Amino acid sequence: MTDCPFGIGNTPLTPFSITLNGIRHELLLKEERCNAFGSVKDRVAWYILSQTIAEKGPVEAVVDASSGNYGYALASICQEMGIAATIVSSSSISAFNAEGIKRAGARLVIAEPAPGECSNAARMRVAGEISAAEGQTFLNQYANFMNPASHEHWTAPEVFADGPFDACFVTSSSGGTARGFSDYLKAERNGTQLVLVEPEASSAFLAPACESGKLKVPGYGSQRRSSFAGMRPDPGMLRVDEASVLAAFTLLEARGLTHIGLSSVGVVVGALEWLSRQSERRRVVCVCADGDERYLDEIDSRYIPSVGADAFDAARARLEPVIASMAPEVAA
Repeated sequence: MTDCPFGIGNTPLTPFSITLNGIRHELLLKEERCNAFGSVKDRVAWYILSQTIAEKGPVEAVVDASSGNYGYALASICQEMGIAATIVSSSSISAFNAEGIKRAGARLVIAEPAPGECSNAARMRVAGEISAAEGQTFLNQYANFMNPASHEHWTAPEVFADGPFDACFVTSSSGGTARGFSDYLKAERNGTQLVLVEPEASSAFLAPACESGKLKVPGYGSQRRSSFAGMRPDPGMLRVDEASVLAAFTLLEARGLTHIGLSSVGVVVGALEWLSRQSERRRVVCVCADGDERYLDEIDSRYIPSVGADAFDAARARLEPVIASMAPEVAA
């Protein structure tokens, strides 16, 4: 990590205050959008690739599966290092990430799920098939324990250097960040509560709260059980619906409070819900995976219509007074 030639890590921790039920809390956002290629997945891509090279020697070509951010980061890093990259994604990939992957000179392959197969599993299957057929090194981020290790040994220590916190909020996504933070906190025994925030249809770590429903926000939950599940004890879980995520995103943008991405806003909304239940002042941290630039061009045309105007409007009306009480903290 110390040998990383890119501007990855040492991202800012931005403080806000929020008043709920008359109690003023401190809410800190770990802004991973400030990494060189714009997301927390920069850390994962560099860590897995560099560790693979350290163990196996130089590689000429790599292939891996990604919903978007990791693929963008891996393609960008490989371009800088002169390594050919193939990224296997799904039709749900954002236009921003798809264009970025191609701009970095990588090959983008869209995996079509087989009957009964979720998109995550389809991506893994196709990436494995390409590796076997073409001899490319399959990094396998969804099952490679170097993924959570990058957060256990890099992201989490960086976050908790600014502790203590009463709680830490992350989204489960495909599981690497959540497992890495869980392993770190278990080893350090610092007493911080880890809370995963995801929609009802997600099943990355625990059984979904509903049996059907398609995920609508990229990187916010997963409909495949994570390869990194099996934490003991099971993590705390908060379910936040996607209409609330999209409504909060537009409210934060309108107020110019922050420029975090959609799943990051989901994490923040989960933290606000948790804080609303507290009877005394709390200090909490949210790990914010990426930035708003990946979603702004499609927020009105793609994301809001996916949840429906009525659900979006109701969530916005409910969250508007909550977001209105959120304000940047001035450093002492």
